[in-house]
Amino acid sequence: MKKLLVLLMIGMLVLSGCNSQEAAVEPEADEPAETQETAEGWVPEKDVEFIIPFSPGGGSDVFARKMVEIIAKNDMAPVNFVPTNKPGGSGVVAYSHMNGQGANNYIMATTSSSFYTQPLSGNSPLNCYDDFTFVAHMAKDPTLVAAYEGLGMTSLEEVIEYAKENPGELKYGGTGNASDDTILMYMLNELAGIELTYVPYDSGGEVLAAVLGGHIDICAASPSEGKEHLEAGTLVPLAVSADERLSILPDVPTFLESGYDINHQQSRGVVMNAGVSEEVLDYYADLFHRVSETDEWKAFLEDNVMGISYMGVEEYTEFNNELADKYTKFLETIQRAQ
Repeated sequence: MKKLLVLLMIGMLVLSGCNSQEAAVEPEADEPAETQETAEGWVPEKDVEFIIPFSPGGGSDVFARKMVEIIAKNDMAPVNFVPTNKPGGSGVVAYSHMNGQGANNYIMATTSSSFYTQPLSGNSPLNCYDDFTFVAHMAKDPTLVAAYEGLGMTSLEEVIEYAKENPGELKYGGTGNASDDTILMYMLNELAGIELTYVPYDSGGEVLAAVLGGHIDICAASPSEGKEHLEAGTLVPLAVSADERLSILPDVPTFLESGYDINHQQSRGVVMNAGVSEEVLDYYADLFHRVSETDEWKAFLEDNVMGISYMGVEEYTEFNNELADKYTKFLETIQRAQ
């Protein structure tokens, strides 16, 4: 009897040990993690070259470096984004450099108005419809039209009335010969039936210096750049090209409010070369969407008087095609007037 009890106890201990071993041997813990990583899709494995088509210190440079700073500060990507300035040809040098690398997953660039004006005016071999993929649209940059204090005019209506009576007399300054500044003036000329004379400069700083010195009568400027002079009363605001009034200039009407169908703003986004795969674009679009939702980015746009305007791949692609069509018409307007 005692032998039987001993055998039963031994058997129970053996069974208990087996069950413990079976319970310990669960499905491999690493398998779900691997499945999750696969579900997340493509992730960069080396540093990304972030091309800035203009010199250090300008608007495009500050814009790009802020995005890079936010990505790094918030540990949003497993690799570095390396800002690289490639100025020349109003963006042609930078975009040609990038485009020469084909469907490269590790190179991208920021955009501004020259992304459109240079190819569409025949100054670039690239095509802004087909040679790029559109990752993320990040902001709209409005334009302020202001007058020299000594002109003695305080409203857009006064300027237009004077310009109608004195065609070609008022000088309007802006950057470049085929820029948003140029487009804005020729749109106003056409819609208001006036003739302002365009004077091109190499930079926004030169434009401001010219209007403050009385060398030109009217200028196109970034609201943030002109803020100091507006507050001092040495620059007189006339209208802003924007969808609605700006928070820093609540008393300055838009062109739309003034009766002119003008709300053209500089588009700022991120593009890659044509042929980049959908999963790569999805990764970067999501990354920049997360950038756009940070408090740092919102504060940056507010400080620089830019409008929040995030668009993902599909929406940005459609927006690009529509904007390129508009630029084509804008440039045709300029050609008709010249």
